[in-house]
Amino acid sequence: MKITGKKIKKSAVTLLMIPVIVIMVFPLYLLVTNSFKTIREFYANPLSLPSRLYLDNFKYVLEKQKYFSLLLNNVIIVFGSIALLVLFGAMAGYVLGRSRGRVMRILYSYVVLGITLPTYTMLLPQLKLIVGMGLKNTYIGIILYYVASGMPMAIFLFNGFFSTAPKDLEEAAKLDGCSLYRAFFQIFFPLSVATIATLVLIQSISIWNDTTMPVLLLQAKKRTLMPTLQNFYGRMMGQGTRWERIYADAVLCMLPMIVLFFASNRFLIQGVSEGALKG
Repeated sequence: MKITGKKIKKSAVTLLMIPVIVIMVFPLYLLVTNSFKTIREFYANPLSLPSRLYLDNFKYVLEKQKYFSLLLNNVIIVFGSIALLVLFGAMAGYVLGRSRGRVMRILYSYVVLGITLPTYTMLLPQLKLIVGMGLKNTYIGIILYYVASGMPMAIFLFNGFFSTAPKDLEEAAKLDGCSLYRAFFQIFFPLSVATIATLVLIQSISIWNDTTMPVLLLQAKKRTLMPTLQNFYGRMMGQGTRWERIYADAVLCMLPMIVLFFASNRFLIQGVSEGALKG
Protein backbone atom coordinates (compact mmCIF):
# COMPACT_ATOMS: atom_id res chain seq x y z
CA MET A 1 0.00 0.00 0.00
CA LYS A 2 1.51 3.29 -1.09
CA ILE A 3 1.78 6.15 1.34
CA THR A 4 1.07 9.41 -0.43
CA GLY A 5 2.81 12.68 0.35
CA LYS A 6 -0.50 14.07 1.60
CA LYS A 7 -0.82 11.32 4.23
CA ILE A 8 2.78 11.81 5.34
CA LYS A 9 2.23 15.55 5.71
CA LYS A 10 -0.98 14.95 7.68
CA SER A 11 0.77 12.48 10.00
CA ALA A 12 3.64 14.90 10.56
CA VAL A 13 1.25 17.70 11.48
CA THR A 14 -0.56 15.35 13.89
CA LEU A 15 2.71 14.37 15.58
CA LEU A 16 3.73 18.01 15.91
CA MET A 17 0.38 18.90 17.46
CA ILE A 18 0.57 16.24 20.18
CA PRO A 19 3.21 18.06 22.31
CA VAL A 20 1.40 21.35 21.73
CA ILE A 21 -1.84 19.84 23.06
CA VAL A 22 -0.02 18.34 26.04
CA ILE A 23 1.56 21.69 26.91
CA MET A 24 -1.83 23.42 26.70
CA VAL A 25 -3.78 20.80 28.65
CA PHE A 26 -1.19 20.11 31.38
CA PRO A 27 -1.88 23.29 33.44
CA LEU A 28 -5.60 22.50 33.37
CA TYR A 29 -4.84 18.96 34.51
CA LEU A 30 -2.80 20.27 37.47
CA LEU A 31 -5.52 22.76 38.37
CA VAL A 32 -8.37 20.25 38.40
CA THR A 33 -6.60 17.29 39.97
CA ASN A 34 -5.01 19.30 42.79
CA SER A 35 -8.32 20.95 43.65
CA PHE A 36 -9.56 17.53 44.82
CA LYS A 37 -6.56 16.80 47.09
CA THR A 38 -5.82 17.36 50.75
CA ILE A 39 -2.94 19.64 51.64
CA ARG A 40 -0.79 16.65 52.61
CA GLU A 41 -1.51 14.82 49.37
CA PHE A 42 -0.86 17.96 47.34
CA TYR A 43 2.64 18.47 48.75
CA ALA A 44 3.41 14.74 48.60
CA ASN A 45 2.78 14.47 44.85
CA PRO A 46 1.24 17.42 43.01
CA LEU A 47 1.46 15.62 39.63
CA SER A 48 -0.52 12.52 40.53
CA LEU A 49 -4.26 11.91 40.37
CA PRO A 50 -6.10 12.33 43.71
CA SER A 51 -6.52 9.14 45.70
CA ARG A 52 -10.13 10.18 46.35
CA LEU A 53 -12.32 13.17 45.52
CA TYR A 54 -11.77 15.50 48.48
CA LEU A 55 -14.61 18.06 48.24
CA ASP A 56 -13.86 20.13 51.35
CA ASN A 57 -11.79 22.56 49.27
CA PHE A 58 -14.84 23.49 47.20
CA LYS A 59 -17.02 23.64 50.31
CA TYR A 60 -14.56 26.05 51.90
CA VAL A 61 -14.53 28.30 48.84
CA LEU A 62 -18.32 28.34 48.50
CA GLU A 63 -18.78 29.32 52.16
CA LYS A 64 -15.92 31.77 52.70
CA GLN A 65 -15.91 33.54 49.36
CA LYS A 66 -19.69 33.85 48.84
CA TYR A 67 -19.28 32.31 45.43
CA PHE A 68 -22.91 32.44 44.32
CA SER A 69 -23.28 36.12 45.23
CA LEU A 70 -20.19 36.98 43.19
CA LEU A 71 -21.37 34.71 40.38
CA LEU A 72 -24.61 36.69 40.21
CA ASN A 73 -22.60 39.92 39.85
CA ASN A 74 -20.67 38.34 36.98
CA VAL A 75 -23.82 37.17 35.24
CA ILE A 76 -25.48 40.60 35.51
CA ILE A 77 -22.45 42.44 34.14
CA VAL A 78 -21.64 39.95 31.39
CA PHE A 79 -25.25 39.52 30.26
CA GLY A 80 -25.93 43.27 30.23
CA SER A 81 -22.72 44.05 28.37
CA ILE A 82 -23.15 41.29 25.79
CA ALA A 83 -26.81 42.14 25.12
CA LEU A 84 -25.95 45.77 24.34
CA LEU A 85 -22.86 44.81 22.35
CA VAL A 86 -24.80 42.42 20.15
CA LEU A 87 -27.67 44.86 19.59
CA PHE A 88 -25.71 48.05 18.88
CA GLY A 89 -22.78 46.25 17.23
CA ALA A 90 -25.12 44.49 14.81
CA MET A 91 -27.02 47.70 14.00
CA ALA A 92 -23.82 49.66 13.38
CA GLY A 93 -22.23 46.79 11.44
CA TYR A 94 -25.33 46.50 9.27
CA VAL A 95 -25.36 50.18 8.34
CA LEU A 96 -21.61 50.29 7.70
CA GLY A 97 -21.56 46.95 5.90
CA ARG A 98 -24.43 47.72 3.53
CA SER A 99 -23.23 51.24 2.72
CA ARG A 100 -20.82 51.82 -0.13
CA GLY A 101 -20.04 55.50 0.46
CA ARG A 102 -16.54 56.78 1.10
CA VAL A 103 -17.57 58.49 4.32
CA MET A 104 -18.87 55.20 5.72
CA ARG A 105 -15.64 53.41 4.83
CA ILE A 106 -13.61 56.07 6.60
CA LEU A 107 -15.91 55.89 9.62
CA TYR A 108 -15.60 52.10 9.71
CA SER A 109 -11.81 52.29 9.57
CA TYR A 110 -11.80 54.86 12.38
CA VAL A 111 -14.01 52.70 14.62
CA VAL A 112 -12.15 49.46 13.97
CA LEU A 113 -8.86 51.23 14.72
CA GLY A 114 -9.93 50.95 18.36
CA ILE A 115 -9.05 47.24 18.26
CA THR A 116 -5.36 48.11 17.91
CA LEU A 117 -5.23 50.55 20.83
CA PRO A 118 -3.74 49.19 24.07
CA THR A 119 -6.43 48.96 26.76
CA TYR A 120 -4.54 50.80 29.47
CA THR A 121 -3.77 53.83 27.32
CA MET A 122 -7.47 54.70 27.53
CA LEU A 123 -7.94 53.73 31.17
CA LEU A 124 -7.57 57.14 32.83
CA PRO A 125 -9.95 59.12 30.57
CA GLN A 126 -12.51 56.31 30.75
CA LEU A 127 -12.36 56.27 34.54
CA LYS A 128 -12.72 60.05 34.71
CA LEU A 129 -15.73 59.90 32.40
CA ILE A 130 -17.50 57.18 34.39
CA VAL A 131 -16.80 58.88 37.73
CA GLY A 132 -17.85 62.25 36.31
CA MET A 133 -21.17 60.76 35.23
CA GLY A 134 -21.77 59.50 38.76
CA LEU A 135 -21.72 55.86 37.66
CA LYS A 136 -18.95 54.56 39.89
CA ASN A 137 -19.96 51.49 41.93
CA THR A 138 -22.94 50.81 39.65
CA TYR A 139 -23.64 47.98 37.26
CA ILE A 140 -24.56 50.52 34.57
CA GLY A 141 -21.17 52.23 34.74
CA ILE A 142 -19.09 49.10 34.27
CA ILE A 143 -21.49 47.70 31.65
CA LEU A 144 -21.16 50.91 29.60
CA TYR A 145 -17.38 50.63 29.88
CA TYR A 146 -17.39 47.08 28.52
CA VAL A 147 -19.81 48.03 25.73
CA ALA A 148 -17.61 50.93 24.64
CA SER A 149 -14.46 48.79 24.82
CA GLY A 150 -15.96 45.90 22.89
CA MET A 151 -17.77 47.90 20.21
CA PRO A 152 -14.85 47.99 17.70
CA MET A 153 -14.63 44.20 17.71
CA ALA A 154 -18.42 43.87 17.45
CA ILE A 155 -18.60 46.24 14.46
CA PHE A 156 -15.63 44.50 12.84
CA LEU A 157 -17.32 41.09 12.99
CA PHE A 158 -20.81 42.24 12.01
CA ASN A 159 -19.54 44.45 9.19
CA GLY A 160 -17.73 41.47 7.71
CA PHE A 161 -20.91 39.40 7.74
CA PHE A 162 -23.40 42.02 6.55
CA SER A 163 -21.14 43.34 3.78
CA THR A 164 -21.15 39.89 2.15
CA ALA A 165 -24.86 39.15 2.65
CA PRO A 166 -26.72 38.69 -0.69
CA LYS A 167 -28.20 41.88 -2.14
CA ASP A 168 -31.21 39.90 -3.31
CA LEU A 169 -32.44 39.66 0.27
CA GLU A 170 -32.39 43.43 0.66
CA GLU A 171 -34.11 43.99 -2.67
CA ALA A 172 -36.78 41.40 -1.88
CA ALA A 173 -37.41 43.07 1.49
CA LYS A 174 -37.88 46.43 -0.22
CA LEU A 175 -40.33 44.94 -2.71
CA ASP A 176 -42.33 43.51 0.20
CA GLY A 177 -42.50 46.95 1.76
CA CYS A 178 -40.10 46.26 4.63
CA SER A 179 -38.61 49.27 6.33
CA LEU A 180 -34.91 49.42 7.17
CA TYR A 181 -35.58 48.32 10.77
CA ARG A 182 -37.91 45.50 9.78
CA ALA A 183 -35.47 44.18 7.18
CA PHE A 184 -32.69 44.23 9.74
CA PHE A 185 -34.51 42.59 12.65
CA GLN A 186 -36.54 40.05 10.68
CA ILE A 187 -34.13 39.06 7.91
CA PHE A 188 -30.48 40.01 8.40
CA PHE A 189 -30.09 39.84 12.16
CA PRO A 190 -31.38 36.22 12.46
CA LEU A 191 -28.95 35.18 9.70
CA SER A 192 -25.95 36.40 11.72
CA VAL A 193 -26.30 33.79 14.46
CA ALA A 194 -22.76 32.46 13.93
CA THR A 195 -21.30 35.96 14.19
CA ILE A 196 -23.38 36.60 17.31
CA ALA A 197 -22.11 33.39 18.91
CA THR A 198 -18.51 34.32 18.09
CA LEU A 199 -18.87 37.78 19.58
CA VAL A 200 -20.63 36.42 22.68
CA LEU A 201 -17.83 33.91 23.31
CA ILE A 202 -14.93 36.33 22.73
CA GLN A 203 -16.35 39.22 24.73
CA SER A 204 -17.81 37.08 27.53
CA ILE A 205 -14.41 35.55 28.24
CA SER A 206 -12.76 38.97 28.13
CA ILE A 207 -15.30 40.53 30.51
CA TRP A 208 -15.40 37.50 32.81
CA ASN A 209 -11.62 37.43 33.23
CA ASP A 210 -11.16 41.18 33.75
CA THR A 211 -9.68 42.08 37.12
CA THR A 212 -8.79 45.75 36.68
CA MET A 213 -12.08 47.56 36.10
CA PRO A 214 -14.12 45.75 38.78
CA VAL A 215 -11.46 46.71 41.34
CA LEU A 216 -11.41 50.35 40.21
CA LEU A 217 -15.15 50.85 39.71
CA LEU A 218 -16.95 48.48 42.09
CA GLN A 219 -17.00 48.05 45.84
CA ALA A 220 -16.87 44.69 47.61
CA LYS A 221 -20.57 43.76 47.36
CA LYS A 222 -20.63 44.28 43.58
CA ARG A 223 -17.22 42.80 42.80
CA THR A 224 -16.88 39.95 40.34
CA LEU A 225 -15.22 36.57 40.80
CA MET A 226 -11.77 37.21 39.38
CA PRO A 227 -10.69 40.15 41.57
CA THR A 228 -11.92 38.28 44.63
CA LEU A 229 -9.81 35.32 43.57
CA GLN A 230 -6.75 37.55 43.86
CA ASN A 231 -7.84 38.83 47.26
CA PHE A 232 -8.49 35.29 48.41
CA TYR A 233 -5.01 34.32 47.28
CA GLY A 234 -3.53 37.21 49.28
CA ARG A 235 -5.36 36.15 52.44
CA MET A 236 -4.18 32.60 52.01
CA MET A 237 -0.61 33.81 51.58
CA GLY A 238 -0.83 35.51 54.94
CA GLN A 239 -1.91 32.27 56.60
CA GLY A 240 0.37 29.96 54.70
CA THR A 241 -0.45 29.12 51.11
CA ARG A 242 -3.20 26.52 50.77
CA TRP A 243 -2.80 25.84 47.09
CA GLU A 244 -5.44 23.14 46.94
CA ARG A 245 -8.08 25.67 48.03
CA ILE A 246 -6.84 28.28 45.58
CA TYR A 247 -7.04 25.70 42.79
CA ALA A 248 -10.60 24.83 43.81
CA ASP A 249 -11.48 28.51 43.70
CA ALA A 250 -9.94 28.84 40.23
CA VAL A 251 -11.89 25.82 38.95
CA LEU A 252 -15.17 27.34 40.14
CA CYS A 253 -14.27 30.69 38.56
CA MET A 254 -13.57 29.26 35.13
CA LEU A 255 -16.35 26.64 35.08
CA PRO A 256 -19.09 28.93 33.62
CA MET A 257 -16.85 29.99 30.73
CA ILE A 258 -16.01 26.37 29.94
CA VAL A 259 -19.73 25.61 29.74
CA LEU A 260 -20.24 28.64 27.47
CA PHE A 261 -17.37 27.57 25.23
CA PHE A 262 -18.76 24.09 24.64
CA ALA A 263 -22.25 25.51 24.11
CA SER A 264 -21.10 27.91 21.37
CA ASN A 265 -18.09 26.03 20.00
CA ARG A 266 -19.83 24.79 16.86
CA PHE A 267 -20.53 28.38 15.79
CA LEU A 268 -17.04 29.72 16.50
CA ILE A 269 -15.12 28.82 13.34
CA GLN A 270 -18.08 29.61 11.10
CA GLY A 271 -18.51 33.01 12.76
CA VAL A 272 -14.84 33.92 12.52
CA SER A 273 -14.72 33.00 8.83
CA GLU A 274 -17.87 35.01 8.07
CA GLY A 275 -16.98 38.03 10.18
CA ALA A 276 -13.23 38.36 10.41
CA LEU A 277 -11.88 36.72 7.27
CA LYS A 278 -14.40 38.34 4.95
CA GLY A 279 -14.22 41.71 6.71
